[in-house]
Amino acid sequence: MPEIITQRVPLGISACVYQCPVRYNGKAFDALATLGRERQDFAFTPVCPECMAGLGVPRMPIHLSGPGSEVLASRAKVKDRRGRDVTQELVEGSRVCLETLKRAGVRAMVVKEASPSCGVYKARVGKKRNEQVEGSGVFGAMLLETGWFLIPDVALANPLLWWDWRRRLHAWLWLADREISSARDLYDAWHVLKFIVQETDRPLADAMGRRLAALPKRPAKSELEQIRRDILQALRKPSTKPRIRQAMWKTYVHHKKRGTLDGVDLHDLTVNSPEVRDNLMNVVEELTKLERISFENDLLFATSPVIRRDSRRVKAREADKEA
Repeated sequence: MPEIITQRVPLGISACVYQCPVRYNGKAFDALATLGRERQDFAFTPVCPECMAGLGVPRMPIHLSGPGSEVLASRAKVKDRRGRDVTQELVEGSRVCLETLKRAGVRAMVVKEASPSCGVYKARVGKKRNEQVEGSGVFGAMLLETGWFLIPDVALANPLLWWDWRRRLHAWLWLADREISSARDLYDAWHVLKFIVQETDRPLADAMGRRLAALPKRPAKSELEQIRRDILQALRKPSTKPRIRQAMWKTYVHHKKRGTLDGVDLHDLTVNSPEVRDNLMNVVEELTKLERISFENDLLFATSPVIRRDSRRVKAREADKEA
């Protein structure tokens, strides 16, 4: 059976990609335009570290002399185009945003990638637009320290990548909130989530299986929590389009050959091979259908072991089963 979460997920988001005109030039983006009705699954809290730093709109663009982690360690600076040092202002603005997100119960966030403040995996260093380095912006560095689930805004522009981030987020939240008091609890949780981790890092997944098998009957609580943290970290690692297609296709073909997903007819699902590049939307549509089938029939679809459904739908499903 799939695991179900029903809570509306509190999701932080860089304000500039939430249609808030807070960029240095007063412009904004709508990164959520592709989500449609799915936006209702989240409670958004938009923040802008540069505005909370008091830099205003419009403002001079800022740049870093080193990655955000170096700024927080006082080994790099933040300056605007005229050379004015705004390091302390941006650090304080980032802290205010982080406090706001914590008050909102946020543990996951959509960040504006390549931003000198919000960027997580890339940051613009220097005055030129093409001067980017591997590393985070100032606020992005703070977010990484929290261990939260961080989603780059560019992921929402691609249906397949968003599907991957969404299912990882749901799995991450489920494990983070799950009661783990014994080796059995942890083993059962890993059995649900291992398929996702295998996609991006099979050696790590295999090593985790051996690690769990070697646990004593009564492991220390600290050991259980460390393994939980390691699995959570693995779930934060993004997949790639080829890997997503391959995992989906492997599960799909296995059941399609039999014509069923554990007894449920699949003949109305007609997706072509995900190796066909122009079949992207069909692949995502089929994945969504398979998630729905698994929910409605209490089945485990390996590539989406944790599904988010509105509590009213869950209660209606339970009522139908009782009837």
